[in-house]
Amino acid sequence: MEKFSTYLFDFDGTLVDSHDSLVKVFDGSYKAVGVSVPEGYVLRLMRIPLEQGYKELSGPDDELSKKIFEEHIIRLLDDPEVLKATKIYHDTISSLNSLKSRGATLGIVTSNNVKHVREVLHFLDIDESLFSIIIGNKETKKHKPNPDPIYKALELLSISKDGVCYVGDALDDKKAALNADVTPVLLDRDHHYKDEDGIVISSLNEL
Repeated sequence: MEKFSTYLFDFDGTLVDSHDSLVKVFDGSYKAVGVSVPEGYVLRLMRIPLEQGYKELSGPDDELSKKIFEEHIIRLLDDPEVLKATKIYHDTISSLNSLKSRGATLGIVTSNNVKHVREVLHFLDIDESLFSIIIGNKETKKHKPNPDPIYKALELLSISKDGVCYVGDALDDKKAALNADVTPVLLDRDHHYKDEDGIVISSLNEL
């Protein structure tokens, strides 16, 4: 496939398998506001903005409940058991090292928070220095599929959008890339997006 000068990556579901860890986070946070997460729904929650998931599951609309929910999300992300439930995909390290060895710039643009991302990288023994930038959910007011997080990464890297791709496992990642006018690369490990146009890969090794 086409080679790019800069590869920006989504984090959860792309570089790391955080499904089991986020089951604990979402179940606990929604339970705190009296909402049950349907079985199998966590994958959906991983792939959409936090506020969209909260609305879909009819989370209480009052400000106190929203604050309680957000506080539980933050607290549970710091739970050691949540960290232990996070796994690394078999193709992550080899792909990152290969891209770096050919001179590519690497970055992370995620809806997670930077503190947790760094803790996960350390826990999984992924060298943080591989990444020139990490943009999380506190660095911009608007989140994916809004292009602002990608724009922020480009701004801090002091580069244009030419030769840049954004790799993610969700359709909102693809939308964010298109909205930012960078090339979307949709990672489809489980073959859910067979009918999607554009660049679709089943492994990071294809990069």
